[in-house]
Amino acid sequence: MYPFFDTHAHLQDPDFAADLDQVLENLVEAGVGRVVLPASDLADSYRAADLALQHPGVYCVLGCHPHEAKSWTAESRQELADLIQKTQAQARAQGRAKVVVGIGEIGLDYHYDFSPRPLQAQVYRDQIELAAELGLPIVVHEREAFEDSIKILQEAKSDGLLEIPMACHCFSGSVESADRLLQLGAYLGFDGPITFKNAKKPKAVLARVPEDRFLLETDSPYLTPEPLRGKRNDPSKLTYIAQEAATIRQQSYESIVEQNWHNACRFFGLDSNPLKDILL
Repeated sequence: MYPFFDTHAHLQDPDFAADLDQVLENLVEAGVGRVVLPASDLADSYRAADLALQHPGVYCVLGCHPHEAKSWTAESRQELADLIQKTQAQARAQGRAKVVVGIGEIGLDYHYDFSPRPLQAQVYRDQIELAAELGLPIVVHEREAFEDSIKILQEAKSDGLLEIPMACHCFSGSVESADRLLQLGAYLGFDGPITFKNAKKPKAVLARVPEDRFLLETDSPYLTPEPLRGKRNDPSKLTYIAQEAATIRQQSYESIVEQNWHNACRFFGLDSNPLKDILL
């Protein structure tokens, strides 16, 4: 059986500070082979990059979350670009092809409006441009802002900026919204909520999304799947998400795990050999 690939887990989060080594050891025992760490701002990007450099099989996507758009300055884009280049050089010195595998998580979040909406849009577009310059995928966060987000993505595509892969993290929208994103070439990420009884929309989307366009993720330490809701999430819990995905898609559990592995490797531009560059 192929290893688990958690495409979105915040292991650099303070929630893991006290027992991260034990968590990583448990992931190996649980069959987790690769994990991608998304960042929320520049400080978090440094933490994610540092952690990824310490562990084979751990990668990162670096960027500024819409909540933190207010922290983005005229110098932030260059600082992020410099950090990515420095981290990739350090990875090559270790014999790894790369450690930074995308820009993210970026986008719009109108649920909390922690940053002004026009500023969120500006920072979103700025990071799409940076990703296009660097040839890196983007990982998109969108909450209660679908029309504005897809407008930015459509404009970016018209401007030739979306030749890079794009994934919509923790997708919870309608089938119609999913179809519009799929037409732009997006991958869709699915998390613990697909195990919730009332999660009708993501279940309906996952049932029909093309087999080469879904990604499984935990969003650890958040969104813990059933039957463990209320406890801290971590990438070992991906098994519950994969089991539910198999039921929803009427496929075998093994085929879901394998397809997720290949989809994630393709999206992030990683070697798909299940014995190479995995957690050890």
